[in-house]
Amino acid sequence: MREQPASPSHDGRLARRILTIGAVVAAWLAFDAHLGSRRVSRARAANLRGRVRSVHRANPIRAGETVFLGDSITFDGNWEVAFSDLGARNRGIGWDTTDDLLERLDESLDGPPATVVFMIGTNDLNIGVPHAQTVRNVTHVLDRTATAAPNARIIVQSVLPRTDRYQPLVAPLNAALSRVAVERDVEFVDHTERFAGPDGRLDPALHDDGIHPNGNGHLLLVEALRALLDPP
Repeated sequence: MREQPASPSHDGRLARRILTIGAVVAAWLAFDAHLGSRRVSRARAANLRGRVRSVHRANPIRAGETVFLGDSITFDGNWEVAFSDLGARNRGIGWDTTDDLLERLDESLDGPPATVVFMIGTNDLNIGVPHAQTVRNVTHVLDRTATAAPNARIIVQSVLPRTDRYQPLVAPLNAALSRVAVERDVEFVDHTERFAGPDGRLDPALHDDGIHPNGNGHLLLVEALRALLDPP
């Protein structure tokens, strides 16, 4: 008995099944690669944090210095040259979240410093930390700083605009950080207008990767802070 040829409808169903299976496999491979990259990133972050902190501990803050604290945006800045007259010290660490900053804060308050400048929070957005938790952490940071350095001038900078899916979260977070600054009677510097392009996202002229300021962006940060930190 001869085999009946497959009907067109049967061939169509088979093709759709193959495409569906292929799509599922591709999605799983992409997801697995994403998880793998996140594991690698966390491992790299921990390694970097440990190395940088060991350098910080070997070079404690001296009385009267100006400390810049934050994540990779702070880490990338040449603060010690730009503000050499103020005894600037760069205590930024790449990948740091507000939890990370809280954990290492005391290492940067020896001396104590005369001025402490913060920029922190954008990495909280990356890992889904709720705004309420970020704000609580920043509040603890400010309270502990005021206790360790009661005469220090404390400045909180806004989270910079971004170009990715987290951009809509930036404005609400900055509004909350501004309120905390008012409550704790510290200064708040909002960089949004300086860094936002016409669409509200990080100006393409000021970044190379969608989140970190390039040379022009860092010049803007220095100009804004210089106007604030210079004596009248």
